[in-house]
Amino acid sequence: MVAAKLIDVRLEGRQHIDRYELVAEVASGGMATVFLARLSGMGGFQKFVAIKRLHPHLAGEREFVEMFLDEARLAAGIHHPNVVSILEVGASERGYYLAMEYVEGDTLARLLARAATSGQRLPRPVAVKIVLDTLTGLHAAHELKDEMGQPTELVHRDVSPQNVLVGLDGICRITDFGVARAASRLSATRVGQLKGKIAYMAPEQAMGKSDIDRRADVFASGIVLWEVLAGRRLFKSENEAATLSRVLTEEITHVCEVAPDVPRAIGDVAMKALERVVSARYPTCAHFADALERAADEADKVASGRELASYVSEVIGNEIAQQREAVRAWLARSEPSQIQFPTAEMIRADRTDRSGVTQMATPSVRSAILEQPQPKRSRAWLLLVGAFALCGVAAIAWWVGTKNRDNAPVAPGTASGTGLSTAAPEATASAPATALPKASAAPEVNPPVEPSALTPTQAPRPQPRAPLRPPPPKPGPGGEDLPSNPYR
Repeated sequence: MVAAKLIDVRLEGRQHIDRYELVAEVASGGMATVFLARLSGMGGFQKFVAIKRLHPHLAGEREFVEMFLDEARLAAGIHHPNVVSILEVGASERGYYLAMEYVEGDTLARLLARAATSGQRLPRPVAVKIVLDTLTGLHAAHELKDEMGQPTELVHRDVSPQNVLVGLDGICRITDFGVARAASRLSATRVGQLKGKIAYMAPEQAMGKSDIDRRADVFASGIVLWEVLAGRRLFKSENEAATLSRVLTEEITHVCEVAPDVPRAIGDVAMKALERVVSARYPTCAHFADALERAADEADKVASGRELASYVSEVIGNEIAQQREAVRAWLARSEPSQIQFPTAEMIRADRTDRSGVTQMATPSVRSAILEQPQPKRSRAWLLLVGAFALCGVAAIAWWVGTKNRDNAPVAPGTASGTGLSTAAPEATASAPATALPKASAAPEVNPPVEPSALTPTQAPRPQPRAPLRPPPPKPGPGGEDLPSNPYR
């Protein structure tokens, strides 16, 4: 599987396109870049999607923008398990983008390349199952109607192994409607302009005709069937000119001559789909699929979804496991602290200083905490403290006044204006000595306050926990790169 470039959070920071967080760049072409992205939600919810973003330098090119929006508008209307779903189309400060269903698996092109490298071919029941799923998805696209109930006459025009995704769930999906033609599309194809891969074009499409229909996709699907059965390319040559010449004029060899073990009935179905005369082909992909399934049932068998999933797991299971581990390691590095949900005691601890609690929650949980009504604070302790403070101040004032009187000059043996003996000052002076401790101790005689009467600022604050850091990931054979991009 092709390794992808994980976003380096330490150098680039966390990257977002609207509400999607980018995890890795998994493919880049002449028109757009595809990212693996994560959509997060409340309660730890997360969903991985594929984000296809139009190159920023093309945002000002009307033709490319319209083509990009066409893909979203057309594919979003197709609801079928064998077609990659378009979840959203949007425009952000980083450009136009499509949010698509993320398929965990690999492309048919890379599965064929693996088999060819080892000198093998795909198991025939598996190969037939893949083509049948592809035909079923294409027929759903061809039958698409607009909001007025009129046929859109959609033609994919780029049916190839690169655009067939074989999922680990045992389902194959057709993707990439970027060059699809429909009667209601926004951007019109220029006369004579070729769109798609020449090695998988129908002759009428390769000649630049403007009146092609769904039978062009039938021919392209026939090329795919021929190649998965034969284990080699049909029209591909050393350059595009030679490839185009072979598509238009070269006699097509019967697949059973290249792969004698292929049942004749299945080979005949493939050859009928490859008729250069348009009217001689199957009229629809549904007719093509029915004929292929009947021939496979007679001569062989068609793999079930479970058998296809088992084959994909056997071929690329280890790499998919590495992909999952790479994503987990990336998430651990980009989120060093684990998400903790605050308890009721933590919420009551300090309503005025909420950062210690809310930073441990997700944004949605944080807002829910902050919006909770604050508990009513008891004012009894304020009254008690105020009363004792006033008493203390009064006692100190009385003592100071008495001391000033004692220090005033008096006649021997008498106190001025008092009629007291000379012993009176001693007795009088002793009074503040006994009263002073009471006055000075008054502020400390506060009754013990019950814990329930403590305000949030008096309550013991929870000590912040040290962030839990996961152990460093073990790099796989391909380092920390995310394996294969199923959308290339």
